[in-house]
Amino acid sequence: MRPQGLKNLKHQPMIEPYIYPEGEWMNKRAGSFTSSQIGSLFTEPRSKADKEAGNLSETAKSYIMQKVSELLTGTIRNSYQTPEMQWGLQQEPYAIELLKENYNDLVYYGAENPKFFQYSDFSGGSPDAVSHNIVFEIKCPNPSTHIEYLLCEGDIKSMNKDYWYQLQMNMACVAKEIGMDVMKMQGIFASYCPLMIESKLRLVTYVITPDEDFQSKFPDVISKAEQHLRTIIDKFNL
Repeated sequence: MRPQGLKNLKHQPMIEPYIYPEGEWMNKRAGSFTSSQIGSLFTEPRSKADKEAGNLSETAKSYIMQKVSELLTGTIRNSYQTPEMQWGLQQEPYAIELLKENYNDLVYYGAENPKFFQYSDFSGGSPDAVSHNIVFEIKCPNPSTHIEYLLCEGDIKSMNKDYWYQLQMNMACVAKEIGMDVMKMQGIFASYCPLMIESKLRLVTYVITPDEDFQSKFPDVISKAEQHLRTIIDKFNL
């Protein structure tokens, strides 16, 4: 469980570039290991000795410390929203409408309806959409990147490993909530670009299956990260 004392922290006035989480979705994400950055916890330490000892990598430790800071300050680093990110947010609903033609029970969790699928006390994921046992990750990149996705033949792991990790963790999170074996889940990676002249080239989707190696290691990776986080928090007697 999360340290009870952290719930009673009194926030000071807004300090840029940090934000105080508002709403259930943001509050759950604060201090939680999320699918968008789960790859950081899977990085291996550089030295052979640390690898053999099962120690955390410096990248993992840095990510854990980021979560500790969110818990102790009640704030989240406010990422600058680039024009590319704004474009993606604007176009995502159009991609959803196209996806619904094949997945009519799809529930969109973007825009004003985000949902955090809790995996453990300090972890969870926020898929863009869910359709029963299928989780969706939707990207609206620039045309050249979209064309690369059109040509990648579904090898998302090579194209962008972070997106592959994101889908793998979201499958685990949703599977836990709906009570399904994670190996029976599916992930859909979708790339949408409305600028393509040919309509058939505007949306490309690939099925991503649960990776047995990732899914078998994932619970232990989260457990080790949470243990490290708790060890740090406990030093403050909270």
